[in-house]
Amino acid sequence: MESPHTALTDRDIQILLALDRCPLTLRQLLKLSEAFPTPFTSYRRVHQRLQSLCEAGWVRLWRYASASGGAENYYTLSPQGFHYLHGVDCELPGPRRFSAVGLAREPHTRALADFIVHTLVAAYRSNVLIGDFWRENDLQLNVDGESLYPDCAFQLLTPGDRTFTFYVELDNGTQSVHSPKERESWERKIRFYERYRDSSATRFRVLVVSTHSQQRLAHILKTAAALTRNPDRSLVYAVGLSQYLGHAEPLEKPCFSDHRGQPVPLVHFPADLPTVLLRSAGAVHAPL
Repeated sequence: MESPHTALTDRDIQILLALDRCPLTLRQLLKLSEAFPTPFTSYRRVHQRLQSLCEAGWVRLWRYASASGGAENYYTLSPQGFHYLHGVDCELPGPRRFSAVGLAREPHTRALADFIVHTLVAAYRSNVLIGDFWRENDLQLNVDGESLYPDCAFQLLTPGDRTFTFYVELDNGTQSVHSPKERESWERKIRFYERYRDSSATRFRVLVVSTHSQQRLAHILKTAAALTRNPDRSLVYAVGLSQYLGHAEPLEKPCFSDHRGQPVPLVHFPADLPTVLLRSAGAVHAPL
């Protein structure tokens, strides 16, 4: 039960909403708070507030064991925090949602969170709205008796009422690009998405975000080009995570590459869109 000393502020609710998307470190939360109505001004203030939320039972504290350069704390929602966001009658997801990340999954989870945070902040800076968002393992895609769970998925709504849908696949260099025996090879994923696109009424892009080498990324794009069912259709976009994180405007600038190796942006603003509309759209951002 919430006590008078742990009443949630609007910024606290933004924190809970953020943790509902993925586990986050203090560093990631500080960066993401740029998109909050009231950003944090220092790492110390983020730490103090998260400590209070932990003590009140809204969130849970864990520690990455495999962090390069030293261990780092991270946070997840608690069941209490989940019920606050979704209602007390909402059935809780599996216990892994509120537990520590498995050791083997830590690099993947951290990298995915870095991508998500940078995307949300970039959307805020570019006056792009976040539409629907699906966290890892929440969205099941089905086609021809097969299924696939993207690492996350989201929609971007730009001024001018255009909606862009993206399915994110993180590449940590652990999956084979070609393997007739391995279920999770990149070849299998790309074939799935090609068939899914043919049967889907919704236009989308698959974003391959790699923490590995540019050579491997080029190999994945070459595979996408070989497997495309429509050479004129750009289905797979790819980028190195470090390159993406280093770009201040990664949504509207061409920092991704398509299956032809051509640089492409994620979103396009209509050329005739009034500048005043671009500047004012950020005022109606959905909660982050």
